[in-house]
Amino acid sequence: MAVGHADQVTYYAAPTAAAPDDRAFAPDARLGSYLQAAVRAADHHPYPGLTDAASSPPLTELYVHQQAQACPQRAIATADLESDAHSSAQYGWSTQPVPAESIFAGDSRVRVLLAGAGGGKSTLLRRHLADSANQWLRDEGSDRGSNTGSGQGSEEQRDQRRPAVPVLIRATSLVGTALLAQALATAVTEELGPFGLREALPEDFFRRCPSPLAPWLVMVDGLDEVPNLATRVALLERLAREAETEPLLYRFIVATRPLPGRELDRLGPSVSRLELRPFSPPELHEYATKCFRDLPGADQHTSAFTSELKRSCLDDLARTPLIASMLCQLYAADPSKPLPEGRTGAYRSFVELLYEQNTHKSIAKTHTEVILALKDRHQIPRDSQAAEHAAQLVRNQLAELIDHLAHERINGNTAPTVEILASHLSVRRPDKIKGPLWNAFLSDLLRPTGLLAERAGDFDFFHQTLLEYHAARHATRDEDARTQLLHRLFPRLHAPESGYWVPPGLDPSYLGFLLDGLLTPDDHVRADTIRALEHLSRRGREPAYSFLLKQIQLRTVLPPEDTARQLARFADGDTLLDPNARAGAARTLAGMYGHREQGVELLARLAGDTTLRDALMDHPQRLHGYQHRWDVGIARVRAAFALAKLGDERAAGLLADLAHDGTVRDARLQAALALATMNGHRKEGTDLLARFVTDTSWESKQRVTAARALAALGDGRAVRLLALLAVSTTVNPFQRATAALRLAGMDGHQEEGTALLARLASAGRGIERVSAAWARAKLGDERAAGLLADLAANASLGGVRRDAALALALLGDERAAGLLAHFHDAETARALARMDGHREEGVALLARLASTGGSFDRLTAAIYLANLDHGRAAEVLTRFTANTRMEPFHRVKAAWILYRLAGHAEEGAALLAALAADPTMGGIREHATEALTHIGGISDAFPDRRTQ
Repeated sequence: MAVGHADQVTYYAAPTAAAPDDRAFAPDARLGSYLQAAVRAADHHPYPGLTDAASSPPLTELYVHQQAQACPQRAIATADLESDAHSSAQYGWSTQPVPAESIFAGDSRVRVLLAGAGGGKSTLLRRHLADSANQWLRDEGSDRGSNTGSGQGSEEQRDQRRPAVPVLIRATSLVGTALLAQALATAVTEELGPFGLREALPEDFFRRCPSPLAPWLVMVDGLDEVPNLATRVALLERLAREAETEPLLYRFIVATRPLPGRELDRLGPSVSRLELRPFSPPELHEYATKCFRDLPGADQHTSAFTSELKRSCLDDLARTPLIASMLCQLYAADPSKPLPEGRTGAYRSFVELLYEQNTHKSIAKTHTEVILALKDRHQIPRDSQAAEHAAQLVRNQLAELIDHLAHERINGNTAPTVEILASHLSVRRPDKIKGPLWNAFLSDLLRPTGLLAERAGDFDFFHQTLLEYHAARHATRDEDARTQLLHRLFPRLHAPESGYWVPPGLDPSYLGFLLDGLLTPDDHVRADTIRALEHLSRRGREPAYSFLLKQIQLRTVLPPEDTARQLARFADGDTLLDPNARAGAARTLAGMYGHREQGVELLARLAGDTTLRDALMDHPQRLHGYQHRWDVGIARVRAAFALAKLGDERAAGLLADLAHDGTVRDARLQAALALATMNGHRKEGTDLLARFVTDTSWESKQRVTAARALAALGDGRAVRLLALLAVSTTVNPFQRATAALRLAGMDGHQEEGTALLARLASAGRGIERVSAAWARAKLGDERAAGLLADLAANASLGGVRRDAALALALLGDERAAGLLAHFHDAETARALARMDGHREEGVALLARLASTGGSFDRLTAAIYLANLDHGRAAEVLTRFTANTRMEPFHRVKAAWILYRLAGHAEEGAALLAALAADPTMGGIREHATEALTHIGGISDAFPDRRTQ
């Protein structure tokens, strides 16, 4: 368990039973060398720069702390089975960010770090590597300098302050290696060799804990860079197995872009996920200030850079850390030159300066010397001339060859770089030049370009987005290539009315680069691309909206007026569109130059539209099963709050109306909370929240949520209201415990909240005792787990025993496994599967439950299984869908879940199509048809998300 934190570094103490004998544990002498080299490597810039690396400031001096937010854990397509009340954090007006470094705190065995392209994942991992390794080195120095005769107490104290030892590895380095320790040893030795590692690290170094009380923290970077779906899934399952192995040897942080198809669920449904936020304006200003600190008049340059970002409409895009780095370097290279337009323009200018115009690295001179060296290896004039001619041809085509390399890599070609280049038609090795010599020549040409990094004897692009940019250049290299690409991306272009359109199944970042290549220059390909985007927006519904929104955020060079018209259509032209998407489209439109007023009016109309749900009610197949996700009242609140952020004076009135509207359910609470955050309306909003707390017609959870919101806002009434809820018989026991727990967490009220929990426990009934024990456990009371175990074993408590066992399982207490075995339902089986060491047992039980019993119970078990074991879930779901004794709607739901499983989309879509055509399904066929329109069938043009 975690026993302490310092500077966001977590110190771990292993369970007593698993801890090795300190006297038998001899620290590895190579650990110090590893830590020192890791610190030096972590301070090295991971991406290329326009200045000499020797003169660049270390990474730690440029680093700006980012914020992050927790990603909600939701099961696959379970909205109609597991009601999940909307939290205010989901809608943007009260999200509580946390320091990004909190991903490293706590004792979870696996955590996921999410961010989009260039979002700062690698830099955060490197920063933690440096901080934690330095902490280890300081502790080691302190131990060596301490008095060894100071007693056992000081020895234990030092051991408890051991942080988990970080080791950074790229996900691609874990592919194709049977053993984790072997992969770590090979990759780390290769990576740290240039940074002072004294000797190669053997596998045994990573097969044992670096300290009796500290595991390895394996930070896996770039999972999304593994191009093959099956390989990614296998890697995730491998990491999940390693994390469950006892005794504890490895903890994992997995950094990746968001992945489709719920692939990350392979790590386990309880794995926490943290998403990095882009730079805030103050953080971007801080970063620019650090970048320009050595320029004369640094403050003036920072101001000028900020103004130039606004002029070029790059201010939002520059919140992405990698883009900010590139733009700062472009500005510093020539402050008098305007910044480029769009993301592709930024990459084009950066690559030009980095490679084509980078005089300080003397790339041209180096290439000339490499060619001369190859030529001079041959003494016969004819052979010498042939070598020089062939070498010069390669040099002249090097930029195109790098694009070709990127294209091959993004499509899954893992062959060595020089082999890929040597197979290109432009690279013809003369007969007199031996293969190894030619390959060495190709490597010598690539090495100084600054576009690729040499790792493990091969070359990789410094960043995934750099690879995507060059791959897109290859895919759009000429008119013929652009035409072919367009028809692969939009295969229905010549039959636009043939059916539902689906966006291309590619990573949004790569797709943005491809679209930029299609939309420039101004020719017939551009016109056809604009036409395809128009058809997509008309016939694609929610997926098309999501596609368009992401490309707008990436600053893809979409035609402005066409894009504005498409957003307006999403916001106002399709009443069957998800109301939340409609509000988002209007908000995005309001942010476009020249369309603010139009977007604002659409937002106001949506916020005040009381007929939104009626329109969906006329088409029940659009509403049924989606009503939790499509809470119409929440969509109206989002529209009103967007108005507030745009400074529209109507927002307060609309929010107040929504807060008083009894037809919009949970949205009333969110409206009041949003109103309370507006300048000048805090009292109005908090008064409404206080009124909701005392309204006994409201559900218990809603009332407690309102009181907790008041506490978060610092309202003085929160203490009294939480105490009132904690003793109210009109509130269910669990929510009473929740209220007391929140009260105990407030400054100066811990004793009062704890007393209320004791009062709840003394009520005598089992459910009150379980709720109170759970809340005490959340407060850190070590006795609470024992109380829950006793309650779960008490046969006189009936069904309450199950609740106690489930609560005990959430605490990770091993006693829960045996107690859960007394119950045979999907909920307890899932809880068992989530416990360390009991995954297979729980999964097997879920598989059995999904094959017996009633339709609803089977489907519930199948849904839980889908979050744990895709292979077994696919078999169960396929059988369930084919079983005509099951409820028709449940069969449609099962087919839909199968479609959502990674690697099973085609099977799921085929089953949905069969159900939609089955006359015995009656009116439920409409649900299958609706699901098919959501996915648009399966395009065989893109079998993998990055295949091109």
